[in-house]
Amino acid sequence: MTAASTALPIKQVALTFLLLSALKYLLIPTYRSTDFDVHRNWLAITHHLPLSEWYFDDVDGGTVHTLDYPPLFASFESFLSNNYITKTLLRSGWLDARCLELLPDVDNEPSDNCIKFHRCTVILSDIVLFIGAYFASTSIGVVLRDNNRPHNTLLTFLLIVTNPGLIMLDHVHFQYNGMMLGILLCSIACMIKGTNHTMENDTSDQLGEEKSEIKTCQSHQLWELGGAATFAALLAMKHLYLTLAPLYLFYLLRHHCFIVKKEISYKNYNNRKEKHQGEMKFCFSWKRFVILAVVTLVCFVGPFIPFLMQSNPIGQLEQMLKRLFPFGRGLVHDYWAANVWALYLFASRVATVAFRRIPIPDDIRSLVQPFIPFPEPTPGLVAIILLFGLVPTMIYAWKVGTSSLKRWWQLNSFIPAMFFVHGVVFSSFSAFMLGFHVHEKAIMTAIIPLTLLATTSCYSARLFIRTSYLGIFALLPLLFRTEELLLKVALYVTWLSGAIFTLESVVPKAKGNETLMTLFDYIAFFIMTCLLLFMEVIHPIVFFPSGRLEFLPLMATSVACGIGLLYCWMESSVIMIVTATKR
Repeated sequence: MTAASTALPIKQVALTFLLLSALKYLLIPTYRSTDFDVHRNWLAITHHLPLSEWYFDDVDGGTVHTLDYPPLFASFESFLSNNYITKTLLRSGWLDARCLELLPDVDNEPSDNCIKFHRCTVILSDIVLFIGAYFASTSIGVVLRDNNRPHNTLLTFLLIVTNPGLIMLDHVHFQYNGMMLGILLCSIACMIKGTNHTMENDTSDQLGEEKSEIKTCQSHQLWELGGAATFAALLAMKHLYLTLAPLYLFYLLRHHCFIVKKEISYKNYNNRKEKHQGEMKFCFSWKRFVILAVVTLVCFVGPFIPFLMQSNPIGQLEQMLKRLFPFGRGLVHDYWAANVWALYLFASRVATVAFRRIPIPDDIRSLVQPFIPFPEPTPGLVAIILLFGLVPTMIYAWKVGTSSLKRWWQLNSFIPAMFFVHGVVFSSFSAFMLGFHVHEKAIMTAIIPLTLLATTSCYSARLFIRTSYLGIFALLPLLFRTEELLLKVALYVTWLSGAIFTLESVVPKAKGNETLMTLFDYIAFFIMTCLLLFMEVIHPIVFFPSGRLEFLPLMATSVACGIGLLYCWMESSVIMIVTATKR
């Protein structure tokens, strides 16, 4: 593999952005969810109100679309509503003033130009996704090339930027997921570039001679600082990425803040000095730790400072935390994200029906009755379960940081780089499967980083394909109108078919006749085809007119995809551990 194969021509990237932007522009008239109203109201809040009222305003109780993202995202909304272009559009009359007015939910219908304006902000924000995809795919391509590993940088880049999940979520449903994931990819790319290892040869003889020159590489430290800073900024934009913090903390604490020193002594034998290498010692670098802490805190805490400088800083912080962590919303979202808790609630409903209809002895019934339906876990209990789910990431992040320092001349940057990406995937998976009130879109935080590994091995390619067809299929019910049926199916099938076909041709196989698709995948495709027919054809004709079983299609989709994603989650943990323990 040549060096050129890891590079992406900027002209091709720019052309891809323009072509995809044209496609996204054509989607402007399609369905938009209430998330459009949410972000429109946030524009109005940051346009009209002083900063001290941003997290308090609810239009006198007239709206539920209150600001509930961290301060850096609020600043982003303020930039969109107060920049020169927006003001020029308002003065010219093309953008009506009502678009940025504080409106109650009962009277907030936007104009066509308001919709175009707001949709275009999402299209332009995808520049960040393209930058992150370019940076991450080329960075991991260099690592794989240097270690004679297979990789197709262009395919990886295209699979990220054309992902139908992001197109449906951001450019139909309406959100800014692409921009957030672009920032995450930039952080991952910095961490990959920071996997070059440091070795300080601390040499001194027994006679107290001066230490020899210390060989060290500073560039990897700067890249790791960049990765930490970018991730901290991402947390200040969207707090739900907090579940990746343990991976960053344990990996950087060990890999960045520790230095391996090897003492080399010289002994005189027959009037000549002979070199003797001593044991390697791990030394904690307070200098590196302080610099890392300062950089991280500045990027994370910085956006909060303007709010803490208001007349009531404690009140600002308390109100902000209430908005960011609304635990009163319940264990699951209305759409039942396809995770462990969807399976738990489904089992609870099945047990409730069985308990009512199956004859059970009275003594057993009285014993079981307090637990039917199953008790709903509290937010605190869910947090503890999630923390336990992240423990493998912490353990192996520390171990990889240790081994990469001790065996730097053998490991090079391959294992730390691969592990870190797998760690992001597993941590994101754990957050999706175990988190409290998780939205279905959160699976994209696992799918997008996993794309970076899709061309590296048969196992990673299979995991990517399975997670993609299950996770994206679970998003299809978000576009519930018949007008978007052909669009969502075409996006899903076209992208998935292209991904499978191209990966089959570029991913190396252990056996000559081996394929990425297995019996498990064919069974899953059959089940999803039946589900799609039931959801889009049978249920609307048979059940919907009478109002019966309205939630059945959503529940069936969540349960079926949840079972498959549970398997993928387990598979991702195995691949992460195997990668971390390679020698």
